[in-house]
Amino acid sequence: MGGSDELSNLVTLCDGCHAAHHPNLAGGLARRVIERWAMRLARWLDEEARTLGADMNFGPVLRLFGTSHFRGGQLPIVLAALSGKSIPVVSPTGSGKSLCFQLPALLRHGITIIVSPLKTLMSDQVSGLLRKKIPATFINSALGSEEKEIRYSLVSRNAVKFLYVAPERFFVKRQGEREALSRSRPEYLVVDEAHCVDQWGRDFRPEYGRLSEVRASLGSPPILAFTATAGQAMQKRILSSLGIEDATVFVRGVDRPNIALIRWIAPPGARHHEIAKLLRLPMFASRKAMIYVPTARIGQELQHDLRNNALEVPFYHSKLGTEWERQELLKRFQGESRPLVNHIICTNAFGMGLDVPDVRLVIHWQQPASVEDYLQEFGRAGRDGRQSVAVTFIETARRASRDVGLLRFMAEKTASGSGLDEITARAMLLQRFSQIDDLTALLGSKDCFRKGLVEYFEGPKVPVRQGLGRAILNWVFSRQSWVGSMTLPTSTATDLFPSARRTL
Repeated sequence: MGGSDELSNLVTLCDGCHAAHHPNLAGGLARRVIERWAMRLARWLDEEARTLGADMNFGPVLRLFGTSHFRGGQLPIVLAALSGKSIPVVSPTGSGKSLCFQLPALLRHGITIIVSPLKTLMSDQVSGLLRKKIPATFINSALGSEEKEIRYSLVSRNAVKFLYVAPERFFVKRQGEREALSRSRPEYLVVDEAHCVDQWGRDFRPEYGRLSEVRASLGSPPILAFTATAGQAMQKRILSSLGIEDATVFVRGVDRPNIALIRWIAPPGARHHEIAKLLRLPMFASRKAMIYVPTARIGQELQHDLRNNALEVPFYHSKLGTEWERQELLKRFQGESRPLVNHIICTNAFGMGLDVPDVRLVIHWQQPASVEDYLQEFGRAGRDGRQSVAVTFIETARRASRDVGLLRFMAEKTASGSGLDEITARAMLLQRFSQIDDLTALLGSKDCFRKGLVEYFEGPKVPVRQGLGRAILNWVFSRQSWVGSMTLPTSTATDLFPSARRTL
């Protein structure tokens, strides 16, 4: 982990003697001594840490990934994985999910297989690992047969540490490919974007629903399942599908204290005018803002009305021009192409895989179809930890509204066109209705909206007792980053958001 095996890189002195000869390195070497002793003490004092091998040390691997500390909540996940447990993790995009499986995998001897739904995600992850000189590869349908054969050969010789595949890869017609995967006997089976396991989820893929079979064919390794958003009901469905019902779910990063959550009561006819006023505010006029709309028709109407108000805001949706035009608009919003775009109207397809750190305002023209969607979408704001605002327009506190009616109509249309049999389609529709009602109830509640949102994912807070060994590891290896809550002075809030319900 410290470098190559060249003679010039070998150090034969102990830390103390090395520091004496090279005083400029004394601080770093002292930290490495502390790290080693922290691992030894933790193994002695903490029952969970006793499963860690005597040669395991978090420090070198953290430095390999360009950091010296875990983020808040990562250490318990890593310890659970190294103890051989199957673990589901709910954590927002950009919060360091990859490290939670990459670090345990590097401390184990065998290969780790990662099931990923998108080719672009596979390519990006593998490129990042290879830049760090970590042997990794992917196998998908974009590769030729000769290239696949070479990569399977590397897997069979244990020359690869990480193998990324799509779920369909385990069910291809070529028996040789299936056998090559089953012979790999991985240390971990990692399921990325685990919400795709949920049978009635928007992103469902049938092969995700058969991953419990895949696990058995691989020798039943621990499953490490990761998703950016899944409420407690969806968590249970994911655990059941993967066959790990008794696993402890780790939920982190749901509460985003740097984002002010605002519920704004306004009828549909008044929302275009209110959005124009928001975009003109000095705090948002030259900052990045995203406006989510439920349909292309509403997006086009909003774009037209904003243009009449001298605001030219592009609209991103799935039927916009060519693939090149959509990618170019995305790059302009990310600051990678000119002319720059600060404000954008979009459907929920735009947010998938988007990681722009400096979005300051997220507006929902109406509530999304589920609490999971809402968390994913308003979480596009404030990725850099700085203060941001999320505004959601609601028509009324009552359950029956045109907003809810539109969502239920869209759910019915999806269920009727799903191609499923009548009973299955009905079950799908009822679940969609339930998800709509969950968010409607949260938005209409007079209780603290933020608290209700957190409890939807985490349940009631249960104090966790931390052993002395874990406390030592936290002290040495973890760094909790605290971000101040976004609070608006009462006078400012009244002036800017006169009809809003403010959540601090």
